Amino acid sequence: MVTALTDKERVIWLKLCNVKGLGPVKLLKLFSIFNNIEKMYEATDSELLKTRIFNEARLKEWNRLKEASDESFRNVIRDCVENNIRIVPLIDKNYPKQLLNIPYSPTTLFLKGNIGLLNSEIIAMVGSRDADKSALNWTYKTAKELANSNITVISGGAVGIDTAAHTGAIEATGKTICVLGSGLLKPFPEENNSLFNKISEKGLLISEHLPSFPGSRFALLQRNRITSGLALAVILCASKLAGGAMVQTKIAHLQRIQILCPSLSLNLYPNEGIRFAKEKYDAREIESGNDVLNFLQKTSQDYSFQQKLSKAY
Repeated sequence: MVTALTDKERVIWLKLCNVKGLGPVKLLKLFSIFNNIEKMYEATDSELLKTRIFNEARLKEWNRLKEASDESFRNVIRDCVENNIRIVPLIDKNYPKQLLNIPYSPTTLFLKGNIGLLNSEIIAMVGSRDADKSALNWTYKTAKELANSNITVISGGAVGIDTAAHTGAIEATGKTICVLGSGLLKPFPEENNSLFNKISEKGLLISEHLPSFPGSRFALLQRNRITSGLALAVILCASKLAGGAMVQTKIAHLQRIQILCPSLSLNLYPNEGIRFAKEKYDAREIESGNDVLNFLQKTSQDYSFQQKLSKAY
């Protein structure tokens, strides 16, 4: 792992990330072989082919990118510097370790705000854009309770449940992370620009995309793996049977992240997705932020016991 990259190394890294088929696993292996970005850049065709990471097609594309102008990549770096955006590649020591364990780890993170929140205890709160007033109020109150208890609330910045979760955390301590499906200079949805500004001042904005990327449906879905990948648990606050919140819930389950949900007795709507999550993903019912804290405490105790047990044998 590296501590910091020079601008020249950042350009090389961004070019490498544009080689088709050169994903996170291959990039990490490549770095482990050369242990230096400039050595990777200066490696001969023969040396790269011997790694078995490059084939003829990738090598051809890499050589094309090496010969291409650096200007567009330098513009990206300039935009980041001017807007206080930090570029954190997969090989950076500040890259969140939790994300190294998920499928298709983001090759590069663009961060704006309090980066220290990545080292805190994080709980995801997700749900429907069409949640009723009771669901929004419950989400806001629970997020506020969690933030006041030193827990960071992570969500996706969408209208509805996401907005309620971010707002509750901001109004408490500011401990909130927003994972965008667009670049940090083109946050989506635009109607939440005021919210995004507040998050960048008090919390943290995250994107895996170049700053000027306008976003896409696929990117919005892909960000889910980051949201739950950083979290100790995911709270499905309100949801229909279909939609982004259910995609997030399925991804979290595949990542072996515990799903929590408000008790059905609270009558928060829509709740068809919650009923499904209870049946399909063994979602645990909670009533307040205090129940989440109890879950985290028990999880911590169970982990500590398992560690002691493994050492004993």
